[in-house]
Amino acid sequence: MHRILITLNVFILLVSSSFIQAQNKEFANLKPGKNKVSFLSEDYKLAAHLFLPDNYDGVKSFPSIVVVAPASGIKEQTAGLYAQKLAQNGFITLAFDHRTFGESEGEPRFMESAPMKVEDIKNAISYLATIPGVDKKKLAELGICSGAGYSIQTACFDPRIKAVATISGFIDFMDYGLSGYTQYMQQVSGDKIKQFQKQMQIAALARQKYFETGESELILGIPPKGSGLGVFWERAADYYYNLDRGGAFPTYSPKRAAMSLDTRYYFNASEHIDLMRGTPFLAIIGSDAYTKTYSKVAVERAIGDKELHEINGAHHFDLYDGDKYVRQAITKLCSFFHDKL
Repeated sequence: MHRILITLNVFILLVSSSFIQAQNKEFANLKPGKNKVSFLSEDYKLAAHLFLPDNYDGVKSFPSIVVVAPASGIKEQTAGLYAQKLAQNGFITLAFDHRTFGESEGEPRFMESAPMKVEDIKNAISYLATIPGVDKKKLAELGICSGAGYSIQTACFDPRIKAVATISGFIDFMDYGLSGYTQYMQQVSGDKIKQFQKQMQIAALARQKYFETGESELILGIPPKGSGLGVFWERAADYYYNLDRGGAFPTYSPKRAAMSLDTRYYFNASEHIDLMRGTPFLAIIGSDAYTKTYSKVAVERAIGDKELHEINGAHHFDLYDGDKYVRQAITKLCSFFHDKL
């Protein structure tokens, strides 16, 4: 028995030593600008881009931000854009692919699972805290679209996070699922409870199929243009299917696992946002965005240092990459994070 324990301890030490050596080698190669890195989240290897300020040298101390992508989003899209621009303004930033998306590990693919995404954010914070030059007392989140809800949920339970900002926030997922405005309206209709129950039926049937056959049924999370679902989804398609805007990146897919329809709606972050009391909170919205109500509700329910900042004339997806609006958002974010961290 003692021999087994000794062997196990030696194995653990060897694995830990290999991990530390690999990490030290990775850190030794860090340079200002974009660095391709990776970290573990519950044994899944997640791909990430670490952005470092121009004056980064591994010795100076910097406030640091994890940028959380929209639902199904990847690091090369709007999350990476904001991470890059914030790094140019003196922050260390990290944009990453959640498990099952982009270049990250995880099966079945395209699982839009709120609990898993929260765990990935926590591990992104843990990884960021190990980077030379990161001030562990000045860690923050920026959540975009659904990343806003995931970020708030994380901050309610992780005191390492000292400030939270959101862009075009989808925050209350259950409310969204009951809104009658989902991208699955061609399949579901009627009163909101029946609509929600229909979506749960789609998820349950897909889950059973996966259990029995190992085959994951996929559905479109972003409908293509001309789907007839309204202006919001037309604008979504104009970003996510558009090479010129960067949304149609090669490692991105608009598909999602049908069995994650239920886990998508696991919480309404604003319903317990008071647990984030003491953490400064900034919500940036477009004045013409369909989603602005979610941010307004979250700010109303938050306790303490909070602010709703409206960018005139912007729709939801204008804040993803529209230079005119992104510049305004970055100015406000820099002011917020420099002041609060």
